[in-house]
Order: sequence, then structure tokens, then C-alpha cells
Amino acid sequence: MAVSLVADGEIETAQGVLDAAGVTLPSGNMIDGAYDEMGNFYQLPEPVVSDPINIVSEDEGAKGENANDKDHVNEDEAKKRREEKGKGILKTGDTIKIKARLSDRGGQDVVVTMGKDQNVRTMVRQIQEEAGLPDVGKVKIAYLGKVLKEGETLMAQGWQEGHVVNALVF
Repeated sequence: MAVSLVADGEIETAQGVLDAAGVTLPSGNMIDGAYDEMGNFYQLPEPVVSDPINIVSEDEGAKGENANDKDHVNEDEAKKRREEKGKGILKTGDTIKIKARLSDRGGQDVVVTMGKDQNVRTMVRQIQEEAGLPDVGKVKIAYLGKVLKEGETLMAQGWQEGHVVNALVF
């Protein structure tokens, strides 16, 4: 259902369906797989989440358009629209914004800003502070199904900017 909504351009509705189902897309791309609330990973087959590429409509076949040129133009237009909406990739130096989805509540994710060279332990403290969690509670950070080591940085453990991490609250 979410795939067809995305194909129809209804991104917000698709996100609402995923949120209601408790599904997380860490990379923001369905082809990279999805996680449910329990942390189970689901690999989605590429033909299910992508448009067919080997189909030519009658109009295109008659005009003799090159489909690859058209795809390149569409990618450039999409990139320009993302930048206009403020969703383009920004290089902001040594700081990164991390979106964390807390396991003990639904609703809004917690976003924290930290340096690229800071470790996961620092991020946990910032998440606890931002979410108003008690210091006595324990928080572990998981990314793509793995619990991250607190003494290492996110980047060293394979995290990519823009991806969502799971904050497991105990």
C-alpha cells in the first residue's frame, strides 16, 4: 500500500501508513528493507518497490525518444525540487543531525545535533536530555538491526547521514 502511495506522489500519506504500522525505513528507501517495532528485518524485492524500466509506451516508441535521456532529466528535476523544498543534502562541516526513534513511545522522533567525531555515548545523553528520559533508565542505540558500541562514533559503525537510528529505552 505504501509503495503505491509513493508512486502516486502521496509521500505524507505513505509515511502515515508506515508510522501506523510501526514500520521503520532506516535509509528512507524501501529497497534497502524495513524494520517492524520488534526489530525484525524485512527485505522488499526490487520489482515490488521500483517502476518497470523495460516498458515503452506507444507514444515514446513512435517519437523515438531515448528513455535514458528522459530518466536523466527526471533525476535532475527531482534533485532540484528536493533542494527547493529544503530536503537536499547539505554539507554543514563537522556537525550532523541524527533522528532517533524511541522504543517507549510513538509519535515524534527526537533529533539531536552532534559532532561527527563524538561517540554514541554522547548521543545517548543528548537523546535522554531531549526526550526528558530519567538518567536512571538505560538507552541503547540500534542501527540496521545491530546494537551500536557506545565508545565508537556512528560513522565508524556504518551509520549514514539521514538514516534513522532506534533508541531502545529500558
